[in-house]
Amino acid sequence: MLRPTPIGDIPTETARIAQAAFPKGNFYLRLRDELGVLYQDADFAPLFPPQGRPALAPWRLGLVTVFQFLEGLPDRQAADAVRSRLDWKYALGLALTDSGFHYSVLSEFRTRLVAHEQEGLLLDRLLAHFVQHGWLRAGGKQRTDSTHVIGAVRRLTRLELIAETLRAALNELAAVDPDWLRPHLSDELVKRYGHRVEEGRLPRGEAKREQYAVEIGLDGLQLLARLAQPAAVHLTDLPKVCTLRLIWAQQFEGDGMKQPLKWTAWSTDIPASERPASPYDPDTRFSTKNSLRWQGYRVHFSETCERDAPELVTNVHLAPAPQQDSVALPTIHTQLQARTLVPSIHLVDAGYISAALITSSRAQQIQLIGPPQRRMNWQERTEGAFTHKDFIIDWERKDVLCPQRYLNKSWVETVDSVGTPVILVEFRRRICERCPVRAQCTRADRTKGAGICCYDGSLNFRRCRRHARPTTAVPTHRSTP
Repeated sequence: MLRPTPIGDIPTETARIAQAAFPKGNFYLRLRDELGVLYQDADFAPLFPPQGRPALAPWRLGLVTVFQFLEGLPDRQAADAVRSRLDWKYALGLALTDSGFHYSVLSEFRTRLVAHEQEGLLLDRLLAHFVQHGWLRAGGKQRTDSTHVIGAVRRLTRLELIAETLRAALNELAAVDPDWLRPHLSDELVKRYGHRVEEGRLPRGEAKREQYAVEIGLDGLQLLARLAQPAAVHLTDLPKVCTLRLIWAQQFEGDGMKQPLKWTAWSTDIPASERPASPYDPDTRFSTKNSLRWQGYRVHFSETCERDAPELVTNVHLAPAPQQDSVALPTIHTQLQARTLVPSIHLVDAGYISAALITSSRAQQIQLIGPPQRRMNWQERTEGAFTHKDFIIDWERKDVLCPQRYLNKSWVETVDSVGTPVILVEFRRRICERCPVRAQCTRADRTKGAGICCYDGSLNFRRCRRHARPTTAVPTHRSTP
C-alpha cells in the first residue's frame, strides 16, 4: 500500500556534513541541488494496491535504481551504499542515522514496474525534467546504435535443454496445482527430474544420449497428453507449459505410439528467433553480430548529439537478439514520437539503413543518415572486379552502359523473391561471351550462358540464377545508387 507523503528538505546535519566533505561539489550533490527531487510518490501510485503493508517511499527506490545503474552496482551493494555513502544520503534526503532497507526491496520494485508495463517510467520522468530545463527538445540531431544484452541464463546443450524444460514445467505445475500433479508423478519421474540437470550425470556416447533424449521426449508427451484433458484446462496456458509444448514441437518427431518418437536436430526451417535458449527465460535467443556471439537480447539506445549541448539518452528499446536493427527502427521512431522528441536528423549505422526506411523517415520529417549496407561478395573483395559503380545508368531513357560501353538490350520492372521491386537489365549474350574482361564481371560458365551480375537494390552484385542471359538489376527508386 502506498501512502504519498510530502518530500521534505534535506536534513540539516546531512546537508552540513556533505557540503563540508565535498567543498568542490559532487555529482549526486549537484543532481539534488540543480534538479531537485526527480520523482514523486504519485508517479508510482498505480503500481501499489490500495490496501496492505505500507511501502517504502517509491521516489527514493526510483532514485536508487538510477544510481545503481550509473555505477553498475548489484542490489546488495546499492543497499549498502544507501546506508554508508554520504552523497547518496544527501540526494535521497536521508538522515545520517538512517539504516536504509533490505536489498530485496529493489528487486521487488523493478518487478512492480515490469508487471505494470511501466519500464519506461523512470526514463520518462527524467526526460520531463530535462525538457523543463531546456536541455532537451524536439528536432535537433540524435544518433541510435544497438548493443548486446546477455541473458541471465545458463548455456544449455540440446539434451540439457529438453531435460530442464520438462523439469521446469513440472515445478510450475507443482506450484500452481499440486493436487492435480500428485497422482501423475512416479518414482522414476521424481528421480529423473527432482534435481537440476547439471547436478547429475548425462549418458556418454551418441547412442545412449539418443536413447535418454527419447525417454525424456516420451515423458514430455505423456505430460502434454494429460494436460490436454478437460480437468487440466486451467493449466494448459502456463508459461513453462507453453515453452515445453514449443520445444517438443521443434525437437521431436512422431507421437511415440503410431510413429516412433525421434529426437531431431534443430531444423534449418526454424529461425534462431524462434528457438528458446532456456525454459526460465523463453524470450532469450542466440544471435551473432560481427565476431560477437551471445544468448540474450539486443538493446537500442538513442541519444542527442548536439554540439555544445549535453548528450542525453532519449529512448531505450529492447528487442529480440536475432532481430535486425532495421526492423527496430520504425518502433524507435514511434517511441520518440510518443515522447515528442523526434529528431530532425537521425544518425545511424549501416544496419538501420534501407531505401524503404529512408523514404518512410522522410515522410515523418526525419532525415535518416548512415552508410549504405554492403554485402561483401567476390566483386567487392576482388581488386579490379566490376561493381555497380562501373555501370552508367540513364534512368529517363532506361539505358545502362556496361564498363565496355555496350548498351543493354532490355529493361524489365519486376520484383525479386522477397518482394523487393527491382529492374532487370539484360545485355546481349553474344557480346558478353566474347568480352575480354568477362572474368572481372562474372564467374558464370560460358557454355551454359548463366546470368551474370544481378544488382539486387542493396548496392551489390550477385550471380543471377533465374535468368538465362547476362543481366543486371537496379533498384526501382531513382536516387543515386
